[in-house]
Amino acid sequence: MLKLSCKYLFFILLFISVNIQAQFVNYGSDPARFKWNIVRTQHYKLIYPHGIDSTARRYATLLETVYPYLGKTIGTPQRNAFPVILHPANMLSNGMVAWAPRRMELITTPPTGLYAQSWDKQLVIHESRHVFQTDKLTRRIFSPLYYAIGEQVAGVAGFAVPKWFFEGDAVTTETALSSSGRGRQPEFNMIYRAQTISGKPYTFDKWFLGSYKDYTGNFYTLGYYLTAYARYRYGKDIWDKVTNRYTRHAYLIPPFSHSLNHYTGIGTTGLFEQTFSFLKSEWEKQDSLYMMTRKANGHDPVYISPETKQYTSYQYPQIVDDSTVIAVKASLQDITSLIVIKNGKEERLSYTGRINSRIALKDNRIYWTEYVPDIRWTHENYSAIKYYDLDTRRTVTLTPRGRYLSPSLDAEGRTIAVSHVSESGINQIVLIDTDNGMEIARYDIPGNAFVKETTFGGNGNIIAVTLGDDGIRIRQLDRETNLWKEWLHSAYVTITAPLWHNGKLFFESGLDGTNNIYCLDTKTLQCRQLTAARFGAFSPALPADGKRLLYTDYQAKGYRIASVLPDSLTTDVADFTRPYRFTLAEAVSRQEQFNLDTVELSSSIEFNPKPYHRLPHLFKVHSWAPFFYDASDLLDLQTDDLTTVVKPGAMILSQNTLNTAMAQLGWYYTEGRHHGKLAFTYMG
Repeated sequence: MLKLSCKYLFFILLFISVNIQAQFVNYGSDPARFKWNIVRTQHYKLIYPHGIDSTARRYATLLETVYPYLGKTIGTPQRNAFPVILHPANMLSNGMVAWAPRRMELITTPPTGLYAQSWDKQLVIHESRHVFQTDKLTRRIFSPLYYAIGEQVAGVAGFAVPKWFFEGDAVTTETALSSSGRGRQPEFNMIYRAQTISGKPYTFDKWFLGSYKDYTGNFYTLGYYLTAYARYRYGKDIWDKVTNRYTRHAYLIPPFSHSLNHYTGIGTTGLFEQTFSFLKSEWEKQDSLYMMTRKANGHDPVYISPETKQYTSYQYPQIVDDSTVIAVKASLQDITSLIVIKNGKEERLSYTGRINSRIALKDNRIYWTEYVPDIRWTHENYSAIKYYDLDTRRTVTLTPRGRYLSPSLDAEGRTIAVSHVSESGINQIVLIDTDNGMEIARYDIPGNAFVKETTFGGNGNIIAVTLGDDGIRIRQLDRETNLWKEWLHSAYVTITAPLWHNGKLFFESGLDGTNNIYCLDTKTLQCRQLTAARFGAFSPALPADGKRLLYTDYQAKGYRIASVLPDSLTTDVADFTRPYRFTLAEAVSRQEQFNLDTVELSSSIEFNPKPYHRLPHLFKVHSWAPFFYDASDLLDLQTDDLTTVVKPGAMILSQNTLNTAMAQLGWYYTEGRHHGKLAFTYMG
């Protein structure tokens, strides 16, 4: 009996060690030259480098403003003073919440693919919701475990909670508490809609677990629809009740699905079936409108890129001549590359790195920006301008260590306009010389709005799509007077891919619930919808004579390059004050009665920064255990024999807030001998 009990205890400890692995996250360190400040607010400890005080104040204000409303549908955390670290030198826009040690890490540089929601607001809502989720899950039967294993308890408490819930609930929250959010973006559901309507519907397991054969998106979208629909169908507090029961009855198998079934009468698979039955009905209504428009129009596009059996995408078409198009190709079987299609035949030009912009063709050069990592620091990297020379067939790095985004070329091909975000959060348009990569000029943006993309207009003026607190605007900069003129305020409707041609501005938008190509007459400021795509039209391109329009058309097997003639285009007037209303997004918004985009931000938050010195904060003990395992092996996935992970013994774990120092002190017994371990890693 004692032998069986020991085996049972061993497997419990093994299970705990494997599941807390996800909580050990070495998110990397910042440059050693940074000096740090700390600001303590009511609920957070904000740690940030010197020189970005205005950015830090903004984040502190947003964090405290939204805090009282985040727990309305999941419960309020019991712990205060949650650490938040800002990383301003990283160009890989992201955020993360970890729990061993507990902290939130935010990369403050916005991505160019951002929709009509400011980056700081999305980060604050989404990542703060993760704090509320995890704190909720560590209560009740999991609370005593804290005294045994420390902050590792979060990994144990979340062992049976699916990833789709964590990320889906956070996306639902960012949608519910704002005027935008991913739940209001047509391209967010496009993969699911196309597969459901025109392809073979996938099972829940395939959507969630993924596939090497078919593209299945990610669990952010799947989770959003499951969590939002559950709130729509079963009430705004459904996930509060489910997580409450989970923390009381985690021993029931499977615990999360069992808790869901208790309140809804269905488990996870049943929720998936209900959700996608509802979505299919919604999407079929949209599809019927498309079919009516297609029948009335009578013209289908001509496809330049081939139809493929495997999921393959051709994006960002650039026209060389009547028979030649250059694009970016990606598939599940191959990495991203530049390709040319000439008279229907495809040729690879070059593989690329991690592209973070569209491509732009001018004078036999294909320009783009690309993420470039630093050789030393995780949280200092670059976005460099590169080009591929069609004559020499070589790739050239024009600006090796810049922070440049979204390049566009002037008519002569001598100047590149890029979006630039400084580490301190200053947004500008920068002009770059195409010959030597040197900066020519810088222009500030009204209201310090973020510049998503640019294009050159008439007389060399610059047209910019900007994003601020009040949404997206299309503006023109007169380079002679340095004065800005507003052309269109689309508010919280996403606009991207601007293209100037003969006094008109072409762009893509999801105004009508599907991404389509639009045209703005810059004299009358009247906007018209040109395409009526089934699932999405993106990245407009026109030849010099304007006799056809190219764009990428999304289908169940990926993006294809389509070509249409002017007489086959629709000419419906577009009203950007009346965007498409997504049923689930509007439903969860009504449940909250709070909107971070419209509320007046608090000005009463105390902001008193103090120096945060590295040496006194070198160690931070966050976890311990009455058994032993090698934390570095788990963190680096260096062990392939899980039966040898846990050993009799004891240990203490430390990792400081800035991710510069990690330590483990432990004792263990194995193979008849006692062993000790003292490990220390310094990375800062």
